[in-house]
Amino acid sequence: MASTVPLSVAIYDNPSIMHWSLFIKTNNLSDKTIIHVLGARQRYFLDVRTPSDARTSASLIAILPLCRINASKIQTLNNVVYATPIRNDLADWSCQDFGLNVLDKLEEALIIDGETGFIPRTRGRLLRNRVVAVMVGLWQTLVTESRQEKEE
Repeated sequence: MASTVPLSVAIYDNPSIMHWSLFIKTNNLSDKTIIHVLGARQRYFLDVRTPSDARTSASLIAILPLCRINASKIQTLNNVVYATPIRNDLADWSCQDFGLNVLDKLEEALIIDGETGFIPRTRGRLLRNRVVAVMVGLWQTLVTESRQEKEE
């Protein structure tokens, strides 16, 4: 039987929107990996950290389990991650979009099965959180613009 490792989404507190990363939790600390984009709107860059344990972050809010992946496919997973575009050309694109895009590409590459395990339920929660984050961002923009208009 092939060895498997958990793939999860780690959600962190962040001043503007909740930050998301993918977390590969292996038994060996030296192989634990966090995959995410860092930076700011339209200036994001890929950051893959090994060894790194998402559970040690003081800003961690939750770890949402997605599925277990075959340990022999971790390098293929990394190849998919590095091939996933960072969309700095889109003003509202963020780390959350990157995580969802990577999950889509992992399904296409047959690394994960989007129909089994925790993926359907977790993806639904992630998408709902993404919608809430966008709505809060729009609200903050409207409030800021309203204040600016009053000052003029």
